[in-house]
Amino acid sequence: MISERIPRVRWPSLGLLVLLLMLAALVWWSWPRHPLPQPHIDWRGEIHKGDQAVEDVIMRQYTATGNLDLLATAQTAYHEPGVNQTILSQVVVERFQPGQRMHLRANQGLVDGRSHLITLWGNVIGTLQPGTRMLTEKVHYDPQTGIITSREPVRLERGQDWMTGRGFRASVKTQEVNILHDVRGVYAP
Repeated sequence: MISERIPRVRWPSLGLLVLLLMLAALVWWSWPRHPLPQPHIDWRGEIHKGDQAVEDVIMRQYTATGNLDLLATAQTAYHEPGVNQTILSQVVVERFQPGQRMHLRANQGLVDGRSHLITLWGNVIGTLQPGTRMLTEKVHYDPQTGIITSREPVRLERGQDWMTGRGFRASVKTQEVNILHDVRGVYAP
């Protein structure tokens, strides 16, 4: 009997091919289905997740009738979601209600997302009436009530007249400013 030999096919790389296919299947199965959140580093070098930082910020608040009520602009803004606050730099806040004009400018600001209270500090300059300026270091402004308050030293100027003191309360609605303590002033008729 003649034995016929069947040629044997040798595939030396078959084991390597099976190993590569299993590795590819493992990578595909373990690959994340959603993008992974990336941490952000703020200007103080701290790492936060979910924070937002923007430049050239414009925030508007409108009345129920659709008229512009409040306009806030800032050079930069940084949102802290854990405390729901936005930190602003080079801030300008303006109110546009008829008879209730207001203009506040400061180096820094903070908007509380829960109470909507705006805190400004660093060379704060405020104007309620034309020709009248308030100069102080820190103020709190409540857009809901239109009240501006401070416990810091303040200087109120109108033309050549001026008053200084510590702490004040100003109403945007009535255009009144009350200096609370240690009031001194000069009136030049």
